[in-house]
Formats: sequence, structure tokens, C-alpha cells
Amino acid sequence: NTMMVRFFKSGYCTSHSKVVDPRTSFVEIPFSAVWALIDLPDGGFAMVDTGYTEHFITATKPFPDRFYRWITPIQLQPEETPLAILKRLNIAVDEIRGIVISHFHGDHIAGLKDFPKAQFICTASALEEVNRYKGFRAVKRGILHGLIPRDFVERVHTFEALAAKQFTDKYGLQRYEWEITPGISWVLLPGHARGMIGFEFTQESRTMLYATDAAWSHIAFSDHVLPMPIVKIFIDSMSAMENTWNCLHAWQKDHPNGEIFFTHCPKTKQLLDHE
Repeated sequence: NTMMVRFFKSGYCTSHSKVVDPRTSFVEIPFSAVWALIDLPDGGFAMVDTGYTEHFITATKPFPDRFYRWITPIQLQPEETPLAILKRLNIAVDEIRGIVISHFHGDHIAGLKDFPKAQFICTASALEEVNRYKGFRAVKRGILHGLIPRDFVERVHTFEALAAKQFTDKYGLQRYEWEITPGISWVLLPGHARGMIGFEFTQESRTMLYATDAAWSHIAFSDHVLPMPIVKIFIDSMSAMENTWNCLHAWQKDHPNGEIFFTHCPKTKQLLDHE
């Protein structure tokens, strides 16, 4: 069973290349907020993340959430929002049946409030973390409670509860398979954020693993150059990140024609439908 997966970008924030790859010089680089649209076989669509929307600006007005915008200043054009993109595709908001939240950082969930009928799907550990931390401790983990819809609790489901099948593959990656998305294997990618998830799929006879924020640069990842230690301030676990990298390297070795893509990596631009 193959499913159509399309990728789009809704805005970007800026950071420094040296943070991503300590071997580079200190230049400002864009971190595109990429999200995916999946055509569901029995009608409607699912999204994976939402990128940025104007809700991010609103959510980062009060303190301590404003720190988030200071650290990651954003750029967003009105025609880049998920709603604007879906309108161009003639897809109604209510046709989005589910939104998979790879993790709860602001650049991945800023559009949740725009989809009042969608169900939300995330891992149990990601949900537990969002419920546990408030205020500055939440911001430090990249969580902005102002982006989370009021009725979130009634609409959220976990992969653990929904999965038809859960297993650890031969590379050490934990996977979930879900009947609603045949042909897609959801992959747990600990490190960058608690309970972060990506997915593996085949399109045009190419096997692809969209590894969300497991790394930020395919060059640094390929060379096994970890980001600068300063990222420990806001990522969940550097050792878990390194372990995930080892598992992904094992996957890559076994799939010489397969490709791993990361949300913010410039290489991911080739996946985008509207660039």
C-alpha cells in the first residue's frame, strides 16, 4: 500500500551554522519549518506538524514565552501558512482528520488551533512532558502552552494506544504501525525532544526516512559531528540523540539507496512541493 506524502514549508527561524556544525563559521542560517501532508486511503488527510503560523507571535508575547522568540526570531509570509497552502490545494480545514505531532516545539505545533476538527496524535512520553512542565521550565524545553488548543485533552491520542503493532527493529529503533496510515512506519527518535517521532515511507520506489529534528544537517549527521554542547540547554538528551544517530546510521548502511531527511536541513528543500 503506498500513500502520497507531500512536504511544505511554513516560515523559518534563524540560528547559527556553528551551533549545528561546530566545524563551520559563525553565519546565520534559516531553519525552515517543514510539515507533511498525507493523503489517507479512506478519505481525508493527515498532517505531520504544522510549521509556523501567526499564533506563534501571539503565544510569545507574554513572559517567559517571549524568550523563545528572542532565541529563534521567525519570518513568515501570509501565503506560507498551512491554511493558505491548503486553500491553494483546494483542501478544506475539516478534511484534515488528524495531526501527528512529531514533538511539541513551537515551530512544529504553531498551527494546531487552526484545525478544530482534527484529532492529535503523539507519543505518550511527549504528552507526559507537555502536561508536566509549565512556565519557564516549559519554555526551556521548547514548549509554548499558548499554542495548545483549549480542548486538546479531549482530542489527543497516543501512538501507544492506537498502534496495531509496536516493535523494536534490527537497528534499535522503536516503531509503531497504524492501520489508518498503511505503508508508513512511525519511528521513535529520542534525543532532541522527549518522545519525538518521525516516519519511514516509500515514494516513487525510493525509501525515505523523515527523521524530523533528530539532526539539523545531513552533512553533520553523515560525518557524525554532533551539535555544539550549548544545545544541551534546550534539547532533551545528548546521549539519547547520539544513540538515535547510531541507529539511523545503521539504517542508512542497510539502505544504500534510501534517504534520511531532517526538518531543518537545506537538503530537505528538494522534498518541498512549492519551492
